Amino acid sequence: MLNERITILLFLLHLGCNCHSVASFSAPSCIRKQCTHQTQNRFADTSFSRLCQSVDVSSSDEDYKGKNKNKSKASVDEDLLETLQERLNYPSRIVIPEGSDNDQNSKHRCGFVSIIGAPNMGKSTLLNSLLEHPLCIATSRPQTTRHAILGILSSPEQNCQLCFLDTPGVIKDPAYKLQEGMMEAVKGALTDADVFVVVTDLFSTPIEDDMILSRLRTTEKPLIVIVNKIDLAKKINPKANADETGERTITVEDAVFKWRTLLPQAMAIIPLTATEGIHNVGVEALRRLLVGGPNAPEAFRNLGRPIDGMFPQDTSMILDQQARAILPSGPPLYAVDALTDRNERFFSSEII
Repeated sequence: MLNERITILLFLLHLGCNCHSVASFSAPSCIRKQCTHQTQNRFADTSFSRLCQSVDVSSSDEDYKGKNKNKSKASVDEDLLETLQERLNYPSRIVIPEGSDNDQNSKHRCGFVSIIGAPNMGKSTLLNSLLEHPLCIATSRPQTTRHAILGILSSPEQNCQLCFLDTPGVIKDPAYKLQEGMMEAVKGALTDADVFVVVTDLFSTPIEDDMILSRLRTTEKPLIVIVNKIDLAKKINPKANADETGERTITVEDAVFKWRTLLPQAMAIIPLTATEGIHNVGVEALRRLLVGGPNAPEAFRNLGRPIDGMFPQDTSMILDQQARAILPSGPPLYAVDALTDRNERFFSSEII
């Protein structure tokens, strides 16, 4: 438990959580070795330099070794933790209560969910529906989203926090610098994600970037496919819109089958209409799946008759226990009432 708390403190420091730098000091190398050990070398180069700017340790290496010569490793860890607790005590910090191994906090789940798809697939609309708040600007014009926007969904009841990343639409050949920057945002979301949500439409509009599609095909992280805009099926004349090549689908069944072929490892392919908000049975099923309940099977049954390919082979339904395993265990990264990390000026510029 002590090692985990030190690791969490160093991780928060790595994120740059309101740390106030000290003009100058020197830190003993044995503290650096301790930090490196606690974080398994993950933040050795980046976090320790920031630790040296935030923790007031001015003693020399010899002094530190002398003071702790007769102390056990556990005692040295306690001293390091106490120093970190004192120096990283800022108002907005989320504190993990003492004894959290024995309470519900130890079972908290938190992760990043990257929403990826071609332009104009309804990714921002889907995020707004999941959050039940119009966070992202959503229009019928492609490439409306030009940044990776964070949307936060906290569920104290299910003891989890979802950090959604709404990304720009994937394009094959960026024509100018702005589009290049937008594709870099997509690639960054691929790297940061704990869960992937791939959004397509009734017509199975593909992801044209072969590199991104290849990464999605080979990922071992949980992946969910969303077939959006299924309400258009009622407005289409199947005979007039038939596509002999098979590239374009016009029924929900064909779209689900095609994406099961493209991404066979997807844990679920969910048809929905994002514009209907959280009241849409598909949006509700997706939300329960990501949050981990309650009663995810009921939400899927509300979709109606099961469609072949909706779940992987030999899987007839996703249970709450499987849904809760989607997100990794971890403390919340943001306050329960937080909605995003962007400020009002940013969203004003998006609207303009």
